[in-house]
Amino acid sequence: MRAAPTGLVLDIRGLTPAMRRPIVFAVVDKMLELDCMDSIVVICDHDPSGLGYQLDLRRESRGKFEFDCDQRLDGAWVALIRRKI
Repeated sequence: MRAAPTGLVLDIRGLTPAMRRPIVFAVVDKMLELDCMDSIVVICDHDPSGLGYQLDLRRESRGKFEFDCDQRLDGAWVALIRRKI
């Protein structure tokens, strides 16, 4: 995990699958608590579309974030989670 000029970068590829989403959602919840408008970049080893779907299903985060993802040339997947204004 490292800070970026406009937000936070979370590389979750080395974490066990059971810990990945709880960590991402802990950061999302803290952003909501602090009313933070920064973004999160999540780097993972599989298509993170399910993360975006679950982000929109959660009562705490429903409708408050934009989610985009894409696969890099090296095979890793990158998801961008941004607060809606």
